Order: sequence, then C-alpha cells, then structure tokens
Amino acid sequence: MTQLHFPNSIIIKPVGSFCNLNCDYCFYLSKNNLYEGDSSRHRMSANILEKIIKEMFIHSNEPSFIWHGGEPTLMGFDFLTQIISFQKKYSNGKKYHNSIQTNGFFLSTTWMDFLKNENFLVGVSLDGPEHVHDYYRKTKKGRSTFEKVYKNVKILQKKGVLFNILATVNNYSVNYPKEIYNFFVDNEFYYMQFSPVLEQDPNNINKAANFSVDSNDYGVFLYELFKLWINDFDFSHLKQKTSIRFFDNIMQLYIGIIPDHCMLHKNCNQYLVIEHNGDFYSCDYLVSNETKIGNINNISIFQAFNSKSHIEFGNQKSNINEKCKKCMWLKLCYGGCIKDRIKDKRDNGHNHFCNSNKYFFSRTHEQFKKLAYLYNKYYKN
Repeated sequence: MTQLHFPNSIIIKPVGSFCNLNCDYCFYLSKNNLYEGDSSRHRMSANILEKIIKEMFIHSNEPSFIWHGGEPTLMGFDFLTQIISFQKKYSNGKKYHNSIQTNGFFLSTTWMDFLKNENFLVGVSLDGPEHVHDYYRKTKKGRSTFEKVYKNVKILQKKGVLFNILATVNNYSVNYPKEIYNFFVDNEFYYMQFSPVLEQDPNNINKAANFSVDSNDYGVFLYELFKLWINDFDFSHLKQKTSIRFFDNIMQLYIGIIPDHCMLHKNCNQYLVIEHNGDFYSCDYLVSNETKIGNINNISIFQAFNSKSHIEFGNQKSNINEKCKKCMWLKLCYGGCIKDRIKDKRDNGHNHFCNSNKYFFSRTHEQFKKLAYLYNKYYKN
C-alpha cells in the first residue's frame, strides 16, 4: 500500500517571476516565458490565495507558508493583510508559520511593523558589502541597490523583526569570504544563508554561465567561512555566535537529526512550489513546462504532493552514479541538489559541487565530530 504524505511547506510565487531588479544571475526572471502576457501583470488572485491557505490547513497540522518571487512585496500591502485574514479564518487553532524572501527594496516601515506583529521571518537578499552586493545585484537601469537594501535591513534590525541574510556565492563574491563574513558580523547580522550560483550559459547550453561559481573555489570559500564560524563558537557554553544554514544542517547530520535543507536529503520532494496562477511544480529551481504537476483549480495540494510526477521527481535525487555510491561523504550530501547535476553539461550528470564538498568535508570532519560529541553529551545529561 502506498504511503501518503502530507505537505507541510509550500513556496508561493504571488507575482511569479516579476521583479523590480535585474540581477545578472537570477534564475527565475526568465520563467515569465512560461506564461502569456507581460510579467508585471502576473498576479495571484484572492480566490487562488484562499484555496492555498484553506487546503494547507486541511492537510497539515502546522503549515509553513513561504512567500517568494520574483519580488513578493510588489503585490502590495493589502495582499499581505489578506494573507493573514485567510490564515486566521482557516487555522482553527493550528499553529502556522510565514516567511517571506525579498530583495528588501520596498520594505516600508508599515510593512516592517506588520511583519513583526504577525511573526514573519524575513529573508533579505544581501550578498555582502557594497562592492560585492552591487557587482551583480542592480536595478533594471543598472544602478546600485546596496544603499537602500542595507538601510532597510538596519531598520528591520532596529524594529526587532526576525530576519536572516540570503547571500549568493558567485564568481566574484567567492573571493571575499572573510570580508563578507566580517561585514555581516560587524553589523550583527548573525543569521546567514549562502547559496552557490550555478546557471546555464544563455549563449552556450553546454557550459555554466560565467557568473557561476567554480567548484574548487567554492570549496575554499566554505572552508574559510567555516574557520571564521568555528572561531566565533563559544565552546564553554556550547553556543554559536553566528548561524550559517549549511553548517547548521551538517551539524544536524552529525548529531543524528534530519536536516531541514532538502539538498542534504536522500530524496527531495518535501515541498511544493505554486505559481501566481495556481500551477504546481516540484522544485523552485526547476520550474518548466516539463515539470508542471497540475493546477490548484483541477487538483488539490494534497493530490499534487502525492502525485506520481512529484514522487518520481523527488526520487531522482537518489539516482546517483557509481562514483557517488563509493564516496565516503555520500551520507552528507546524497549526490547534491538535482539542479547542480544538470546546469553544466561538462559535469556529465555529476554534482557540480562534488569537489567543493570533498574539500570541505575532509577538512571539517573531525571538528564536526567533536561538536556532535559535545552536543550529545550536553543534551543527554
């Protein structure tokens, strides 16, 4: 008998791929080609929004709503209040969580106060200090975005809004791990997430785009970052000064806890993506006509989550080659993210960041073992 699964997390794209910025490495801007009309008119209706929220509360004991883009703040403040109105209508006493990922450009004080009052977690895209951030993250007119984004993050911080920093690692920023880390720490941005950029070259589908980060360079970046992170670790009280999601997830694996990041799972069908018009997809990074599951007007979230196509998509991650099967680090990455096997054809279906992982794991293994021992000893006592 097939075991049914219940969706706990859903990534929602209320404006599809529409964004006020034009970041060179953005993988989602081109998704507007999947839909007719100008991307600026791609907007989620109140009817679809209500269906999403209602169904999540039906099928999940503690649903998590991740508001994504494009740039979700372009929906306007009324849409934000509508979200909460529907959630309060259908929650029936259940706990729920909201997070929003934003470029931070249009975060007014009205937005910030509301996000704080409603306990939203805000992920802000900030790649580092000005020269790093502005290298690829520009307006549609090619102007700097750093000053406005940085100013708004500082206001979020002052107001006590829960937030973390989302930083990409590209072919430029990979050269500045210490400067980036120190910039965040000096500003007391203690919660960080680093994502390596890997996209196909639009002019040559047989290789990665020039802004993509080299595997060997990324391995060095991670290790240099780790040394800074571990140096700030308070061993006497077993407390982290800074939280870096990848390191936290690796730590969970060493302790024996299932990490929250799907990249480190054996399979990767833990969530769904829903576009502005109600279309379902299995992965944020691999939205295409070929990966579309259905539409919320025709199938429920529960049906989409348990669909054959979604399950088969998730199982692709465990389809690894003999090289991976024999790797001593297999249970730390399970072959890496599916998208990192297909974006650069020179990888021949292998994880683009394999060398990164091997470099990093081989140099941090003993320290992670030590931390795991201390954590288990502390919490068992």
